Amino acid sequence: MYTPFLMCGYAAALVLMLVGFRGVRRSTPNLQGSRQLNWFILCGLFGVLLIGLRPWTPALVSIVLSNFLLFAGALFLYLAAVDILETKSHLFPWPSGILIVALPLLVWFTYGNDQVLARLVIHATVLAAIFITTAVLLFRKHADPETRQPARACAWLLILATCLQGAWCLFEFRANPDGTTNFIHPDLMNVGFSYLSMVLGLAIVIGLLWLALTAHRLDLHKMAQTDSLTGLLNRRAFEEILRRELLRLDFGGGQMGIALIDLDYFKQVNDSLGHFAGDDVLRRIALVLRDGTRPSDVLARYGGEEFVVLLRNAGLDESLSAAERIRRHIADLSGLPGSVSLTASIGVAVSQAGDTVTDFLLRADEALYRSKREGRNQVSVYRENEDEYEAFPSALTPQG
Repeated sequence: MYTPFLMCGYAAALVLMLVGFRGVRRSTPNLQGSRQLNWFILCGLFGVLLIGLRPWTPALVSIVLSNFLLFAGALFLYLAAVDILETKSHLFPWPSGILIVALPLLVWFTYGNDQVLARLVIHATVLAAIFITTAVLLFRKHADPETRQPARACAWLLILATCLQGAWCLFEFRANPDGTTNFIHPDLMNVGFSYLSMVLGLAIVIGLLWLALTAHRLDLHKMAQTDSLTGLLNRRAFEEILRRELLRLDFGGGQMGIALIDLDYFKQVNDSLGHFAGDDVLRRIALVLRDGTRPSDVLARYGGEEFVVLLRNAGLDESLSAAERIRRHIADLSGLPGSVSLTASIGVAVSQAGDTVTDFLLRADEALYRSKREGRNQVSVYRENEDEYEAFPSALTPQG
């Protein structure tokens, strides 16, 4: 088989992939890693076209420059993985350092001492170094379990591509120990190695695209559930978690509490200091809630200046204690914009058999408004009868 035909076939496949990839980027413009994958395809396309021009162009173009483009493409694969996984790049000194050494050697074994097998070893070594580095990154860096499968699939493809490069070098050493390999008119085995390398390269791109789309979907899901200002859950996500927890209690028993929190006179902060200052205050409150609750508790911004805490496996005493701790931490906040002082009114309710989300939240809301009516900056707990409401301005709240 004639090498230009082989390379043109691969170039045609890359052009088709490039067209399809453009469509993906248009439909998902913020897809992480897409820019680097696009550069990988372009580097591979021009690299194989230059190799295909070997009979009619100088070796500097068809050997040195074409290999440089293929090496650069491999680096773009690594950078795509870094971008998708949102980790730090460690390009220097490894694996970029090996490229700095490889290029002068490639020039030497092209012009100083023409050795085809030596160039093949350099080619395989550089690609293997970059592929293994990328595979290790993909094996180790996946924060979400849903990205683990595509990340590991890509990593194994990279390892397979590395093994193929090593097998190719070993075959050439055994079949042509004198270094007389003719890559212009390759034999069937070399054609097979070339095509397998090309197929694996395309498969790795598809795998990384799969990983990027999975990560993008998870980001969208997280954005749909998260309040952008505070980083806490939003109301919709909280109510869905609460619904699941109530179902769990119906089957397994137990109790949990809710603390509904409203910042007292928060409108005055916005009116006097502006909404940017108000936003800063809300972010500080979110930090207070994180610091003052257990890892198992669920925190959410319920709307405006209202927050809510789901207290798992908590009865009345535990819920009251947690609510009072939160109220006290908010009252003790210092360093707020304009040196304002904040207090919070809190309503507490404890789950009952057969509760719905609406019923449970309504009881907490009624207790909250009891706290406001009784003077604010206090914790109230819902009781079945109006006479059984309890507010705690003295027993649980410091006076003055």
